Amino acid sequence: MRSNLDLKPTPPQDRTWKVYNYVLIWFQSTFNVNEWNTGASLMKETNLPHGQVIGAAIVGIFLTCIFTVSNARVGSSYHLGYNVLVRSTFGIYLGYFMVFVRFFIALIWFGVQSYYGSQMFNLVLRCIFGYKWTDLPNHLPASADITTGGILAFFLYWLIQMPLMWCHPKHIRYFFTFKAITLPFATLGLFIFCVVRGHGPGDWSTGVTVVSTSSRGNQWMAVFNTIFGTLSPMIINQPDIARYAKRKEDTVVPQAIGFIPPKICVIVFAMVGVVSLKRAYGEVYWNMWDLLHAILDNEWSAGSRTAVFFLSLLYAAGTAGTNIFANSIPFATDITGLLPRYFNIIRGQIVCGFLCWAIVPWKFLANATQFLTFLGSYSIFVAPLIGCLLSDYYIIRRGNIHVPSLYTKKSSGVYHYYKGVNIWGFFAWALSTVLGIPGLYSAYNPGTLNDVATEIYDSGWLYTFISGFVLYTVLGLIFKPRVFPDGHEDTPKTWEYMTSTDGFFEEDASINGVGYPGKIYIEGSEEDSAQDEKLKIITSIKSGGGLYM
Repeated sequence: MRSNLDLKPTPPQDRTWKVYNYVLIWFQSTFNVNEWNTGASLMKETNLPHGQVIGAAIVGIFLTCIFTVSNARVGSSYHLGYNVLVRSTFGIYLGYFMVFVRFFIALIWFGVQSYYGSQMFNLVLRCIFGYKWTDLPNHLPASADITTGGILAFFLYWLIQMPLMWCHPKHIRYFFTFKAITLPFATLGLFIFCVVRGHGPGDWSTGVTVVSTSSRGNQWMAVFNTIFGTLSPMIINQPDIARYAKRKEDTVVPQAIGFIPPKICVIVFAMVGVVSLKRAYGEVYWNMWDLLHAILDNEWSAGSRTAVFFLSLLYAAGTAGTNIFANSIPFATDITGLLPRYFNIIRGQIVCGFLCWAIVPWKFLANATQFLTFLGSYSIFVAPLIGCLLSDYYIIRRGNIHVPSLYTKKSSGVYHYYKGVNIWGFFAWALSTVLGIPGLYSAYNPGTLNDVATEIYDSGWLYTFISGFVLYTVLGLIFKPRVFPDGHEDTPKTWEYMTSTDGFFEEDASINGVGYPGKIYIEGSEEDSAQDEKLKIITSIKSGGGLYM
């Protein structure tokens, strides 16, 4: 199969991410506009008492962390990204379709996050130019859901963000470190201001009446669904980040440490902040930029302008970092998987940057209800996909992947299934997705279907994930796919037996300098079929750690 360097296993010299990188990557990703908006939206758009909203959000964060580190393990074990690993679950050809599913979602989210960043940059411009910026004539109709100033801010932010698209993932960690150090302090400062200005949250009332016939349990599930929906891109993207780990263990506990505390902090800060500031200004602001504009409207002074300027600038830069981690890298790896002859990760990121205009992201985010609906709308496609992937790796294959079989079109390949398609795997994903489609239609067309469909949709992530996981497991135990290639039927199917050899048997040719341990590879001799790279086996050592030169 066609391949390139970014599709091949990550060689040892490129596994540069250490423990602190996996802690800090979640600090930099969590302290962002989207997380704040999620917390504020939950407080505004649910019928649950505030304590239960916070409790449900915390439980949802813990569950999401489990899914996240679980999906990271395969990437750190075999040093491969999602767009190659998905072939083991769905087949080498059907895998292309599953790559397209994530490809499309990453593109939408890149546009949305770019819009978030532009809204923060809009505040930067207001702090600099004052009324000269806010009084810009608007030449766009109300139906556009954006003003002339807003579209100009989007364009300027896009220009500033684009140079980051030229940075390869193995180097971008330095930018993530800067974000992880600065943004927690910025968020804490905003939270303290809201609490002090409003003298605390008071009675926690948002002043918004939410009409709902859902039971208390279904409302808890709806909160879970929102948390899962916010973090779905990062869950499915885990192999693309974990593949660069120096050690497999670095993607588990370090990620959990970096994941859980900051996410709880941001969600709770947003909830407390939005109700506190309502006591001072008399209105609930569900997104961060409206809240900061309100601060400028009510507190216009040199000090407030300076504070909002730096906070907005940091969040604008931070949103670009989140966009790279969660969206442009996955998009780039996916388009590389679809068209490896023409794209690598950097080229794919550049294309993603240009295509974000086609998303018209401001249309998704007109109000808090529409925002929550957007978060759930694609979850019914992603959640069962994650369920199938985890079932395949943890239950059906018990952590064993034969890496060379991921790169062959031969019918004898382990992942060829039926003409390159895992039919029962596709059935498990498709049937699980169908469960949420009626509710998806009802969410965008209220009143058209009964409450049951809506409640299933409101809990769609967990329902479709469980359905995908269970269906794939049952069908996999019935059809029993091959785990190892011909000639290795007697290989032990113990847990992660193949990880000790990076997924290779002794007779397998190396790929990108990665192969069976105990062989020394020197550039310039044996042909690498995927890229005509020449490697020669000098000697074979029966024990050792795979020395590469």
